[in-house]
Amino acid sequence: MNKIKLPNQMSPLLAEEIGLHLGDGSMNYYKNKGLYQLRGHIIDDRDHYDLRIKTIYKELFDLTLNLREMSSCGVYGFQIWSNKLVDYKSKILNLPLGKKNDFLIPLQIVSNKELCKHFLRGYFDTDGCLYIENKKGKPYPRVEFATISPKFTKQLKEILVILEFRFSLYREKRKKYGWSDIYRFRINGHEQTKKWFFEIKPNNPKHIKKYSSITRYNKSGGIYRLRVFFTPFQYILSSDHN
Repeated sequence: MNKIKLPNQMSPLLAEEIGLHLGDGSMNYYKNKGLYQLRGHIIDDRDHYDLRIKTIYKELFDLTLNLREMSSCGVYGFQIWSNKLVDYKSKILNLPLGKKNDFLIPLQIVSNKELCKHFLRGYFDTDGCLYIENKKGKPYPRVEFATISPKFTKQLKEILVILEFRFSLYREKRKKYGWSDIYRFRINGHEQTKKWFFEIKPNNPKHIKKYSSITRYNKSGGIYRLRVFFTPFQYILSSDHN
């Protein structure tokens, strides 16, 4: 593995990478060896890793990532064995080791409006969704992301208020089943979704393609058709256009 360089100060790119980490990343020590990994959906997130994430880690840490499929888990991404990297992330950035049950965004990000936007980009690109409902034949968009961390939830609320987003927050109580409660954020409607994509500027191609399908509909005035696949917790939507 090539030698890792470490950032000496907070930056927009580092804020985005921290968002990636708190979205789909994890790290810990195994027999005194630090392991950091970032993994997304084996199909849906591949372009994001190939086109954006690879560039981020090269610029930030001078790392040439070995991206690969992990078919047994249905994921695509990378693993890095590095005490230097895990020490930096856990001791300097104060990011969590092991399970991400409760954690905080670094205060350098929370106190800076522009850094908040870059953080949200990374977090949404890895752990967020854009849903499209069919309302009387017209697409109705919803930005959504969720966490089990109460501390993180409080920070997200503060950031969204500062950035003047209108949002709803729902708590799914699951402790009676032995699971952590889920805190689910929803940003509804065309106006707020447009604001999200204009200000946060997501980089994951799957989000961009889905959002562009709405704008194409609005320009063409076409018929919007929806195929709906049901899971126990949410609807996963895809769209067709005539």
